[in-house]
Amino acid sequence: MATEQAVTPTRPADVGLRRDVGLIGGMFSSTGSIIGSGWLFSALLAAQAAGAAAIISWVIATIAVIILALCYAELGAMYPVAGGTGRFPHYAFGSVAGISFGFFAWLQAVVVAPVECFAVLQYGSHFWPAVYNAKTDNITFPTGFLVTVALMAVFTFINFLAIRWVAHTNSTLTWWKIAIPLLIIIVMFTHFHGGNFTAGGSFAPFGPKGVLGAISTAGVMFALLGFEQADQLAGEIRNPQKNLPRAILGAILIGATIYLLLQIVFIGALPPSQLAKGFPGISNADIIAGPYAGLAGLLGLTWLALIVRIDAFISPFGTGLIYITSTSRAGYGLGRNRYYPQLFTRTDRRGVPWFGLIIAFIFGLVFLLPFPSWHSLVKLITSASVLMYAGAPLALGAFRRQVPEATRPY
Repeated sequence: MATEQAVTPTRPADVGLRRDVGLIGGMFSSTGSIIGSGWLFSALLAAQAAGAAAIISWVIATIAVIILALCYAELGAMYPVAGGTGRFPHYAFGSVAGISFGFFAWLQAVVVAPVECFAVLQYGSHFWPAVYNAKTDNITFPTGFLVTVALMAVFTFINFLAIRWVAHTNSTLTWWKIAIPLLIIIVMFTHFHGGNFTAGGSFAPFGPKGVLGAISTAGVMFALLGFEQADQLAGEIRNPQKNLPRAILGAILIGATIYLLLQIVFIGALPPSQLAKGFPGISNADIIAGPYAGLAGLLGLTWLALIVRIDAFISPFGTGLIYITSTSRAGYGLGRNRYYPQLFTRTDRRGVPWFGLIIAFIFGLVFLLPFPSWHSLVKLITSASVLMYAGAPLALGAFRRQVPEATRPY
């Protein structure tokens, strides 16, 4: 796969970074990345694509992601370095694989922050219609674009305050991001219609094609991604041999459980009149613009709709914040591998790779231009993610052959 023999370091070390992130900070960096804008839209899109069988889509996607998470847990504990997702293939195969997988790891990370900004504006248009055009599914120009620039600037500014502040801010936001979906699950279980699960004629009106299609195109797989963020911050996590595997696996179990329950209650709580023509027939404009907020309003739960709209700012904000962090660390790792200019490895007195943050901000804005909607950017991220995640199991297999005697804490 590579044109030169790979050299796997015994214990690669990063310079300039500080190990100021504990187990909860590491776990919530992954959990906060998983619970972002995905939960705000994916249940509706998955139900439209697969009917009630969208539940099966979540189960299949969860199994696939857990298998990947196991790979990242072992690799991260072996080599706890910053930007690990882009560096494992370098250690295993050399420069050709290293730059290829590393670039897609960086690309996947840099695109997520703009996606989260889109989610903020789409839900925020309920209060400020000038930022989003529901008819074209686009942010507006210049108002929506300028607001997105401001959000990206805030993400970047917080990251300049040091990883300790980022971890504390993200942990606080993540507690909220877990609590609100759980509240929705509990409340909507009290408005449950069992007959909804056969709307459209059967449990799976579109068959296996719909189930599998929902995974790739309806945001199911996208929603579960982000568990690897602890590996991206591995150069700053304390006691990484123990904390990294726990952080990665704990995050995916929390996220997958919440998403599966959200899908079940979304289908069950829909008024049967909305499903007279099956799931693609959902026509309520409020549900389409903001699935959970619109559904809560339709059920007369105006207080819950307000909470969801507030959370629609907080959840994507937290995810966008941590992805700006991981983008700069991915750039740092590629700089350490000498694929990116050495400026990417420069840190300030707080241990922040400042140049990588600036580049993450600039390129995030570039991706706002050709992909003006949440759904179109999700398709790009899913494609880049396939290429990024492919590197981990390949590297794991290579390490089992190349360095069988290496220390594997997990």
